[in-house]
Amino acid sequence: MPLPNMARTLVRWQRPVTIKTVAKTTVDFQPTVTVTGRTQECVVQVAEKSKLNPDTIDWSRAYLMVHSSDPIEMGELVEFNGEDYLVVERGAWEGYGYTEVLAEQTKKPLVEVAP
Repeated sequence: MPLPNMARTLVRWQRPVTIKTVAKTTVDFQPTVTVTGRTQECVVQVAEKSKLNPDTIDWSRAYLMVHSSDPIEMGELVEFNGEDYLVVERGAWEGYGYTEVLAEQTKKPLVEVAP
């Protein structure tokens, strides 16, 4: 029996969120950083720190749980309320039709998407 597709349950709370991919390459022996962005519908909520592993989190940073019917990969940045959050953990929910990730506040200036 196949797993139920639960992606439709997200629709009510989704909002457009910018997801950024940072690619680091070397061109003529010079490091180059390229940032590409895409907008996708996501449900974003503050993660409860009491439910996270206390040995692996930085208590001085904010954490978000992000759910989307489109994939979000480890190392990508989620822009939310004018701040970037780095995806540090990915849940195994693809079989149910959605992606769940944990994103950590970067506390760095907002990364701009290349034109």
